Amino acid sequence: MNNISIEELEEKIAKGEEVVDRYFDSTTTRVGTPRQMTSRRRQDIVTTNLEIPSPMLKELDKMATELNISRQAVIKMMLRRALDEHYLAKNQIKSEI
Repeated sequence: MNNISIEELEEKIAKGEEVVDRYFDSTTTRVGTPRQMTSRRRQDIVTTNLEIPSPMLKELDKMATELNISRQAVIKMMLRRALDEHYLAKNQIKSEI
C-alpha cells in the first residue's frame, strides 16, 4: 500500500481517480466491530419510512451524485458508519472503566 496525505487523496477522488484498491487495505480499514457478511437473499430486509428534512435530503442527494451511488446506498453507508462509531465509543468507555 502507498502512503498518501488526506489532501492528495481528496484531489485524486475529486478528479475521479480510483483510490480504494491502491490506497486502502480492505482487511484493516473497516471501523468498528467486524460483521459477518451475508448475501442479501439471506438477510432479513425490512422496508421502512423515514421522514427527512428537505435540506438534509438535498445534502444526501448531493453526496449520492458525488459518489455515483443511490440515495439509499448513501443512507445505508452513513447508518453503518454511525453504528460502527457508536460501538467503538461504547467499547472505549468500557475499557476506560
